[in-house]
Amino acid sequence: MENNERITLAVGTRAVCGYLRKAFLMTSSEVDELRRSILDCAASQELTVDAIYEEELDRASDQLVECIGALIGADQPVLIIPSLLHFAGFGNPLEVRRDFQTQGIHVLVAQDSRPRS
Repeated sequence: MENNERITLAVGTRAVCGYLRKAFLMTSSEVDELRRSILDCAASQELTVDAIYEEELDRASDQLVECIGALIGADQPVLIIPSLLHFAGFGNPLEVRRDFQTQGIHVLVAQDSRPRS
């Protein structure tokens, strides 16, 4: 799966997309860790990620809009984020998650799916 790969969905499908928002001075290895957390979360739920959308810090929220566009029309849309902080740029992260869930998009938080030590 390539970064920002686009998917086309037919009605009656499950769509699973990841979304992350890069932070200021985030290294490529830190971004890789976030991608891995999304993939690990999906695997723990027996899901396969169709695409991961990555938002650059200095850009508008185009990637989240495209991600949601890819999920719309699926019977079982799932959005996986590394942590709720990735919604912080859009308002209260808990309210943003609630809004997505109200629209039928199931939001998984990778940070919540990690085993506690």
